[in-house]
Amino acid sequence: MYLITGATGNVGSEVVSQLLAQGQKVRVFTRDASKVARWGDQVEVALGDFNAPETFATAVSGVEGVFIMNGPLDGGIFRQLIATAKAKGTKRVVFLSTLFAGSPESPIGQLHKDKEDVIRASGLEGRFVRAGAFMTNAYQWLGSIQSEGRVYNAMGTGKVAPVAAEDIATVAVHALTDANPSPEVFEVTGGELLTVADQVKILAEASNRPIESVDIPTETAVQNLIRIGTPPPVAAAVAQSFEAIRDGQMATIKDTVERLSGRKPRTFQSWAREHAARFA
Repeated sequence: MYLITGATGNVGSEVVSQLLAQGQKVRVFTRDASKVARWGDQVEVALGDFNAPETFATAVSGVEGVFIMNGPLDGGIFRQLIATAKAKGTKRVVFLSTLFAGSPESPIGQLHKDKEDVIRASGLEGRFVRAGAFMTNAYQWLGSIQSEGRVYNAMGTGKVAPVAAEDIATVAVHALTDANPSPEVFEVTGGELLTVADQVKILAEASNRPIESVDIPTETAVQNLIRIGTPPPVAAAVAQSFEAIRDGQMATIKDTVERLSGRKPRTFQSWAREHAARFA
């Protein structure tokens, strides 16, 4: 039995579906049972909230492994969750981290690395899926695309290799179920390096509408994030990640998806075509 948190998210839902396809037993931890109704009686539903530790303690009882993401959890709550998982006999924790966790100077990376280290210190068997840029990050552009036909880009000509949620999930499922205790870290990217402008062009073609990529300075990106409710320290940390990308620090391709699955990662063009209606 595997406990999946974040089962209603882009990656978590794919983890659930792929585990079920393998015939694994799955329990999902959610605040709202209606949001996981699509799986019917194929999954066990554990109702609860991370801020109510007793509900997580019930959910994690008797499971072999747990899939968990960074999310809004502060360090104290996260530490308590991991301690609870260990106390309830869980053997393995798979944590969805970020490629930036390998960069000590990255504030976003450090937030994830701190949680990785909590798992390491617990004595549990930790597996860390360090994902690069999600293809689903393009959904963050929906507002300005729909209202202005524009995407505001603070990353200049910096390139990333966007990765599909299903490919991240494939690696996470392997990390959960593989009997081999190593490797500890799985770095996950897509298979092609693209700038924001490249991605915008692909989205425009897929959705059959004009979309313009407009370069903006980091300071404007910070103010835009704060304007939509991002706490200023988080906005500043995200902006530093933009700068790292702009400076070429994330222009890397990893073969993890192909090595574990035997197939190429999904292309951004394929993803854009499937989800074109959301951008049209």
